[in-house]
Amino acid sequence: MSIAAELPTRRNEAWKYSDLRQAVGDERHVLREGRDIIERLAPGTQRLEASTKHLFVERMTDDRYMDARSFDWTVAENAELTRVVIQTGKELPLSVTRVRLAAGAKYTQYVLCFGARLARIETHVTVEGEGVEVTMNGAYLVGAGRHADLTSVIEHKAPGAVTRQLIKGVARKGGRGVFQGKIVVERAAQKTDARQHHRGLLLEDGAEIFAKPELMIHADDVQCAHGNTAGAWMSARCSTCARAAFPRVRRGGC
Repeated sequence: MSIAAELPTRRNEAWKYSDLRQAVGDERHVLREGRDIIERLAPGTQRLEASTKHLFVERMTDDRYMDARSFDWTVAENAELTRVVIQTGKELPLSVTRVRLAAGAKYTQYVLCFGARLARIETHVTVEGEGVEVTMNGAYLVGAGRHADLTSVIEHKAPGAVTRQLIKGVARKGGRGVFQGKIVVERAAQKTDARQHHRGLLLEDGAEIFAKPELMIHADDVQCAHGNTAGAWMSARCSTCARAAFPRVRRGGC
């Protein structure tokens, strides 16, 4: 049956800048049990473990109608997980990943997103043990008709963790970039050091970038900061250079 009626609209705060219902339209798809809509759209959730050092590369290159994926990671004490995501598929690449980190664990994530009719890379990280290190970096590059959404939630539930997140994006006319990042520091997570930044560049009129960095702090002995900068590239000379360079980037990546 059609699933449009069960999909989130832009009235849903988590999907405010990404209209999944409109993108899916009247297509038919099976909805499964799950904690969120991407998990319900995916064929299943892959449950994985990292016990030492692990590198996981996720390539989203499929141009079929919908490429929905769901991952659930458990990173053991003092283990390290590095995740690399490269998205070039042009239709509906959707990915949700949950990561749980034990004491002393390290999680590093790199995302490169070229956008699609609607692309969303969603990551949920839970710091469950003391002394965890989280690094989440990403970049999006979108042209006409491309939509890239990088959404993340990092929950600090244990003390002494360090989080660093930096997202950069570039949009041309008709392209839309979205960054939604939330860092939550619970009362027990004293001595947390968390920094989150987004930097966006609009190359032309008609480009769109929406950013919502967010901190929710319930502890008092922490060092936390977040920021967002977005601006237009006004120089005509620079704009000419950008138009010349952008097609080469797209040919190489898309």
